[in-house]
Amino acid sequence: MAVATIYTLLKSISGKGDNAIGVAQITPHQWTLIGIGFAVSFLVGYASVAWFMAWVRRRGFVPFAVYRIALGIAVLAFAGKLAAG
Repeated sequence: MAVATIYTLLKSISGKGDNAIGVAQITPHQWTLIGIGFAVSFLVGYASVAWFMAWVRRRGFVPFAVYRIALGIAVLAFAGKLAAG
């Protein structure tokens, strides 16, 4: 993921990507904001996965599976109501 993100960013900066930002000048402040956003996203993602793995180790996958099945049924029921009328 990191390599793909860096590759896309470099293409964008050079003006050859789908979202060419090479024509717009990015200020050092904007680079700082991008860096902070990247670091915060990484830390929150890492913490979320670490918390979930610890939760699964303590309780197993059964509560998670029940939750996902119940949520899936609720979403399908809601989508059925939207489609019907």
